[in-house]
Amino acid sequence: MTTLPRRTRALAPRISRWLAVGAIALLATLATAQSAGAQATPEGTVITNTASASYTDANNNTYTAATASVSVTVGFLAGIDVASVATVSPASPSSANTLNFTIDNTGNGIDTVGTVNVTAAAGLTITGYAIGASNYANLGALQAALNVLTIASGGNVVVTVTYNVATGQGGATLPITLTATSKRTPATTDASTTNVTPATNRGVVTTPDAATLDRLPNNAPTVNYTYAFSVQNTGNASDVFNLVASTPGAFITIVSVNGTLGSSSTASIASGATSTINVVYTVANVAAGSTEALTLTATSQNDALATNPGDVTVRVVKAALAMTKVAYRDNQTTVINNTTDRVLPGEFIQYQITVTNSGLASASTVSITDALPAAVTYNAASGDIGADWSISQLTGTVTASLTPALASSGSRFIWIRVQVK
Repeated sequence: MTTLPRRTRALAPRISRWLAVGAIALLATLATAQSAGAQATPEGTVITNTASASYTDANNNTYTAATASVSVTVGFLAGIDVASVATVSPASPSSANTLNFTIDNTGNGIDTVGTVNVTAAAGLTITGYAIGASNYANLGALQAALNVLTIASGGNVVVTVTYNVATGQGGATLPITLTATSKRTPATTDASTTNVTPATNRGVVTTPDAATLDRLPNNAPTVNYTYAFSVQNTGNASDVFNLVASTPGAFITIVSVNGTLGSSSTASIASGATSTINVVYTVANVAAGSTEALTLTATSQNDALATNPGDVTVRVVKAALAMTKVAYRDNQTTVINNTTDRVLPGEFIQYQITVTNSGLASASTVSITDALPAAVTYNAASGDIGADWSISQLTGTVTASLTPALASSGSRFIWIRVQVK
């Protein structure tokens, strides 16, 4: 057996300390390199560090170098990195949209996804998941699949999230976040968020279109009419609309729009919602049958091209009464022809007075007044429907008032019985 010189034996403890310090420095260097983004040394790698010491003595004799070695085995260091695109812009509404999340194993050994969680903002609905061609209906099924899927160091798995975008989300920022953890080291986790930003579409529909409406002329005190237009926001985001009422100005005067005096106003309407916009106006006393259009136009404040008018044609209507008076024998069926027939003193005859409304509007407060000739004496009077008439007689003048309105094209009559003097 070869015996080391005394000096060499004396240096041995110091050499061992040098080797240990060197091994520790090497491990610190590896850890620093990994934290700086370098590829980590694979799990299970045996790192052997050998050092040697050369020397001579006082007489310059040479000796065989002293050597010592130490080995360390690299353990497992978990690493998870989740990545996805920053933003996507599907339509609102839309369905079956897909978004990929890549889960990278940045650790130095084989690992598995321990837990996975996916959250989505209101306005988004997640409908399923997939890994490659395999589909999963819910998060629990996805979790179970990932739990048995091993990922090599430097490898990855891509999770596809399928989702729907609700209506009315134009211009919104709606995040979807996927969080994954290492199964071997649960404290190691990472997440990635993609913002879903649906494009904004503007649209509006104003109704009715080409409607018709009959109106009486205004009378003092002025009677204001109100027409209710409907304005629907057909865009995918809430919007503010400019509202302008217009007319050629022949006989319609606009009083207010949506509660604001004048011919213009604004309205804030949610996506898909409909607002009732009241336009208050007056109608001048012009010829019956005159027509004029009343238009309400709604325009998006965010897009002047998103505009739509609705209109109604207003027709001026009036009542127009015509009256006939016929003399009958007392039987109320035989007409007395003044050319061929004669009445005798003491004979009872009857007058039938008929009023007919030939106008386009109902006639209200219809009242008949008949001053009887001095040659006859009033006896009695009645209406075609007794309950509808209020009839009186004073000093030979008969007054008959009709309680209900007389509709367009309607006719009513009364009988007055008199005796020839």
